[in-house]
Amino acid sequence: MLLHVVLYLALFSNYGNAEDPVGHLKPLGEQSLPTVPIDEFTIDNAPHPYDFYENYVKPSKAAIFRGAMLDTSGFKLWTDEYIKENYGTMEVRVEGKKEKNSMIPVGEKYLGRDTISHFVDNYHLPNTSMYMVSELPEVMFKEVGVLPSLGACGEMARRFVEIDIWWNGGGGRSVIHKDAFNQINCLYRGTKNWKLYEYKYEKWIHKHWEPENEVGGYSEVDVDAVNLYKHPNIVKIPWSNFSINAGDCLFLPKSYYHQVLSKGEQNLAVSVLFSRLDGIEHIDVSDCTDQTDYKTPKPLSDLDVMWKWQGTGMMSMGRGDIESSYRPSLLHSAEDFEGGVTADAIAEMWGSEGEDDGKIRSGSYDRAIAAIDSDGDGKLTADEITSATWAQLREFGSEVEPHEPSNSYLFEYSLISYDSVVEILRMAIKKKEVLTRELWVKLYTRMLKGTPQFANQIFNGLVDSEKINEVKTADITEDVIKRALKEWLAYWVPQYSPTDVRPDTGYKIGFEYGDEEPEPEPEEEYDDEEEEEEQHVKEEL
Repeated sequence: MLLHVVLYLALFSNYGNAEDPVGHLKPLGEQSLPTVPIDEFTIDNAPHPYDFYENYVKPSKAAIFRGAMLDTSGFKLWTDEYIKENYGTMEVRVEGKKEKNSMIPVGEKYLGRDTISHFVDNYHLPNTSMYMVSELPEVMFKEVGVLPSLGACGEMARRFVEIDIWWNGGGGRSVIHKDAFNQINCLYRGTKNWKLYEYKYEKWIHKHWEPENEVGGYSEVDVDAVNLYKHPNIVKIPWSNFSINAGDCLFLPKSYYHQVLSKGEQNLAVSVLFSRLDGIEHIDVSDCTDQTDYKTPKPLSDLDVMWKWQGTGMMSMGRGDIESSYRPSLLHSAEDFEGGVTADAIAEMWGSEGEDDGKIRSGSYDRAIAAIDSDGDGKLTADEITSATWAQLREFGSEVEPHEPSNSYLFEYSLISYDSVVEILRMAIKKKEVLTRELWVKLYTRMLKGTPQFANQIFNGLVDSEKINEVKTADITEDVIKRALKEWLAYWVPQYSPTDVRPDTGYKIGFEYGDEEPEPEPEEEYDDEEEEEEQHVKEEL
C-alpha cells in the first residue's frame, strides 16, 4: 500500500521532481522573490497632481494610497442592502471568477449580463462563480471618491475615459494581463493581493497572441501551476508583491502587467481609467490654486467622463480615448483633405471590413460625419473637429468603432457555437419522435449553459411560432435548423464572410483567430451536482 502511495505521488504530484526548476508547477510567486518596492502614501501626504504626473504617471511608476477612500460616501454606505435598494434595477456585466478559465454565468435574463439586485442575491452563494466586471452605472458616481492627486485639479482630471466596478464573493483571480489605460483602483471591501510586472519586461511575459490593434493583452502562464519548462522566462522578471485593503487605492500605470487575487468574503473595487497621456511632457495645472482642496476626495459626479454607462442597453466598456484618439486622428485627416473630412475618408481611417477580430460592426460613416458636422455639408473642417463636444465625439465613436459582443445583449450568440447547438438538436432528433419546448429548454440551458430566453428563441424558429410547444422531430430538416439558428449562423458558419450582415440586426461580424489557431481554453470544471444534472437531462432523451 505504501509503495502505491509513493508511486502515485511521483507520477501525479504537482510538486515536480528534485531536478525541476524552483517553483515548477507551483502557484505564481513561488518561482522567485519580489524585488521591486512600491511607494506608499496616505491622503495627507499624497502628491500634488503635477508631482503625481511627473513622478508616477509619466514614468509609469506604480504607487499605493493607504486609506484614501475611508471618508467617502461609497465606503460608508455601500452595504449589499443599500446597493440593492438604491441601484438594484441597474444592469451590469458579469464573468466567471477565474479569468480566461471560467464559463460566463447566466444573469437574471442574459448570459454575461445581470441586474444588480439579482447579483447581490447570488454572488455570495457557495456554488456561484459570478464576478461583476462592468462599467459602473453613472447613477452611482456621486458616491465614488476620486483621489485628489488625480482629480483635485489639472489636466488628468479632465481625461477620465471609463469607470469600472469589480465585485465578487471572494476567491476571484485573474491571469497575468495588462490594461490599455492608466488607472486608479480603489478597494471598498475585502483585500486584493497584487503582483506587478513592468511593461518593459513584456518580452518575457509569454504573451498570448492578440490582433495588432489591441492595446491590452495577457500572458499564457498558468498562475495556479507555472510550467517553467513551457514558460521559463517568467522567472527573469523583477516583480512587486503587495496587498491592498478596504479603503486603499493603487495607481496602476498603463500597460503594466499584473495578476490579482481577491480575498475575503466579498471584494468590491472601483477603477477610474484615465488617458495614457503619451508624449505629454508636462500637464496643464493652471486651474490648481491655493484654494484647491488636496486632502479630500472629490465625488466622481463632479467630474466628467468620456464614456458613461446608463445601466441598460449597449455598454461602452473598452471604447477609445476621445482626446487621444478620435480628435487628433480627425484633425490629422483634416490636414490631408483640403475640402474637409468626408465619409470616405472616415472609412479609410476606421474601416475594418473583413478584419477577423470577433467584434460587431454596426455603424454608419455618414452618421459618424453627421454627429460632428455642424453646418450639414457632409464634411468636417478643423474648426468643427476642434469645437466638437464629448457628446458629439461619443456619437461619432459609437458609429466608427466596432463593439465588443460582451457589451451587448447579443453576447450569447458569440459564446455558444452553432455546431454545439446543432449537436444537441440532432441528438434530440435521433432519440425522440416529438420534441417539446420544455425538454428543449432543459437541454439548451443545462448542457450548453445558455439562457431560457435564447432556448425559446430557437424553439420558436423550429416551429415558426411562439405558441406551439412541441414539434415532430421528423419535421426538423436542415432548412428548419438554419431558420431557427439564423443568428448563430452569422457568427459561426464559415459560408458567412466577416463582412456579411446578421439577419436580425444588420450588424456585421468578424471571426476571431490568429495567424496560427490559438490553443483552446481549458474546459470548465463542473462539480458533481452539475454532472448529475446533465446526465439526468440526457436520460430524458
